[in-house]
Amino acid sequence: MMRNNLFLNRLHITTENGNIAYDEVFHRGVNIIRGDNSSGKSTITHFIFFALGGAFNDFVPEARKCSQVIAEVEMNNLLFTIKRDIQKDDEGNISTQTPMFFFWGNMEESFNPPPDKTWQKFGYKTTDNRKSFSNVLFECLDLPIVKGDNNITFHQILRLLYIDQDSPTSSLFYYEHFDSQITRETVSDLLLGVYNEELYEKKKRLIVAEKELDSVKSEIKATSLFFSDPLSLNPSHIKTAIENREVEISEIQDEIISIRNKEKEVNYQDDSKLLFQKLTEDTISQRKVVVDIEEHISYLNNEIEDSQFFIETLNKKIKALKNSIHTRGFLGNLPLEYCPECLTRIKTNDDSTKCKLCKEPIDESFGIVQARRMELEIGFQINESQKLLELNIRTLMELESKHTAELGKLQDLQKQVNAALDDVKSFNEETVDNLNSKKGFIEGEILQFRTMLENAELYDKLIQKRDQLAKEVNFLKGYIFKTEKAQAVLKENINEKVREEGVYLLNNDLDRQDEFKNASDFYIDYSNNITFLSNKFSKYSASSNFYLKVSARFSIFLASLHIDAMRFPRFIFADNMEDKGIEMKRAQNLQHLLIDRVSNYNSSDFQMIYTTSYITDELNQSDLVVGEYYTKENPSLKNIPK
Repeated sequence: MMRNNLFLNRLHITTENGNIAYDEVFHRGVNIIRGDNSSGKSTITHFIFFALGGAFNDFVPEARKCSQVIAEVEMNNLLFTIKRDIQKDDEGNISTQTPMFFFWGNMEESFNPPPDKTWQKFGYKTTDNRKSFSNVLFECLDLPIVKGDNNITFHQILRLLYIDQDSPTSSLFYYEHFDSQITRETVSDLLLGVYNEELYEKKKRLIVAEKELDSVKSEIKATSLFFSDPLSLNPSHIKTAIENREVEISEIQDEIISIRNKEKEVNYQDDSKLLFQKLTEDTISQRKVVVDIEEHISYLNNEIEDSQFFIETLNKKIKALKNSIHTRGFLGNLPLEYCPECLTRIKTNDDSTKCKLCKEPIDESFGIVQARRMELEIGFQINESQKLLELNIRTLMELESKHTAELGKLQDLQKQVNAALDDVKSFNEETVDNLNSKKGFIEGEILQFRTMLENAELYDKLIQKRDQLAKEVNFLKGYIFKTEKAQAVLKENINEKVREEGVYLLNNDLDRQDEFKNASDFYIDYSNNITFLSNKFSKYSASSNFYLKVSARFSIFLASLHIDAMRFPRFIFADNMEDKGIEMKRAQNLQHLLIDRVSNYNSSDFQMIYTTSYITDELNQSDLVVGEYYTKENPSLKNIPK
């Protein structure tokens, strides 16, 4: 089984009055929708494109009288049903951004859901609190979600899976007016398998880390210029200066007490009482500030530890879910030849959908579906927890710096209170006045040092942050260099296989274009949306341009059947294999070339859907066809209101 697969199992279209307009089952491998011109073949591919998330509104009048399209799809062994309503405004314009509804089961079950299953609605756009239907489809198909300014929707993915009639032959992708090179390049990298989600995140982180590093360096430089003395930014030096001045205050206080102890009488003054009370109140208030900060720091530490443990647990859950999906897929394929009870050989059961032992229907997708749903919810919880964790870490850093300064203020106030307890005597001695004045001056110095210490502590943390960021930047640059080098090798191998398939299709074309028959080079420029041989400016007929474009798109599809590392979902659908006036023999030859080419691979691994008016009798009678042969009298859409 290929790594990435997308299959359309059934397409159901309903008219405005509730009748069935179209209901056909598709199979693995090649699917051919055939009929005369103007019989509605293209309309079916338009509905497939729309049902899978394409932004399409240019429906023919008959299709505009339909109200809903439902598709049963399978992505990487996950079976589910999706539906989209055809919404029109007052002027009759069809919205291209209608939401999509998901039912985690087959289509038949979705018509009458059991109580424990309901349709889930996902909008076109991603919000902070809700995933878009593109997010869900990306995760089901194991495609990394491209975040940031260049948001890639599933519509952009379909532009390289769908070959339509209306796009110019010069346009490799499904054509749209507002297109960009970066979008086409990102989509091609995604589908070719060279886009690396971790590399993308590392590149984004490198940009942020370099900006943070520059900002921290600027802050460090500005701070160092403001403080001319380097020692004023040294926390150890400032702490030593504070300790020395505290010793001086202690010595002065001892001297004051000694002088007072020589007095015979102790006289209390109201002013002294008021000062002591004020100091006591200030100390209580400051202690509350410190305690609040300490409690907040303790709380944040607990929150950070809980968040880290929670995120780690969620990541383990996702890993366990993925392992369980892989284990289920592995164990589901183990053959059981003998009955575990009586050891008798089990008779072969031709119906693979029923159990060999109990003959009950097997629902292989139920466990996978449940695991996928849990995985989507857990991913959202990890994202929210990560944001909260980063916010708490930043807040903790600021509080720790503030705590040092506030604690110093509390210690200073407490010493003043202690001094006031020992010094409540009234005195007039000039010596004591001088000592008090000196003590006050030193206390003022200590306050200044406390402020300097807060700046120095923050400066020291900035230095540590700078070193951490510099180390991280060096690591990111090394990782990016190694990963991009490995990417280049993978991309070269993929492009070589695409070239090989393209040259095969061109060389085996009918003898209508000499350059094709003799081609040895084949290039696809995804960024510039073109396909060419040796010269990108060569001109060909309209039919040859069409043949070249179709060859390019199918060469990517064929390469994906050979290279497992590609994320291309082994799914392609084409509208009209004989566009731009290509002659019948040439169109039929192309069909046989493609069918012969894919016959070398297991049909269970891919799905190819195309429409044609030039089908051979052999193919028309084969099991590759889907539905009836459509005509103007018997179109693809039935029961359309008049």
